[in-house]
Amino acid sequence: MKPALFLDRDGTINIDCPYCRNADEIHIYEDIFEPLAKLSKDFYIIILTNQSGLARGYFTEKDLEDMHIKIRKEVEERGGRIDAFYFCPDLPDMGSKCRKPNTGMLDRAMNDFDIDKDGSFVIGNSDSDIELGDRAGIRAIRVREEGNTGRNGFYAKDFYEVLNIIIKEERK
Repeated sequence: MKPALFLDRDGTINIDCPYCRNADEIHIYEDIFEPLAKLSKDFYIIILTNQSGLARGYFTEKDLEDMHIKIRKEVEERGGRIDAFYFCPDLPDMGSKCRKPNTGMLDRAMNDFDIDKDGSFVIGNSDSDIELGDRAGIRAIRVREEGNTGRNGFYAKDFYEVLNIIIKEERK
């Protein structure tokens, strides 16, 4: 059993391009590589991403898979690892259980991996990511965009600060 980092994708791992349509539009933030390489040793690295562009017909599941292959490859080439991608294709008004801030994707990951929930973190740039952490009872780190940090959360301007917060919290 080990803890997980539940990471948002757009705006957290890669520069947000509204409804990225293909792998060529994915541009990964440079500051994630070194921290993820270090954190991959002690944490599962799991991406949870709302992708309503699928339901809207903006891209296909194959396009989405290609985007995730690109992200995984670039992270691995720089010494990190991504254990899994979970996505929710549903539109915001569909009442979906998988769409963040609902816990459906996180619950699936908890069932698929032997995760220490108490040592885990949700990391994202939006209110829905932070609310996901609150709903799941997992510490949250808001990165890049200031705003709500939830009941038990933190703010980091970049992934180097995310790494420092996690190291500090692990020492407690």
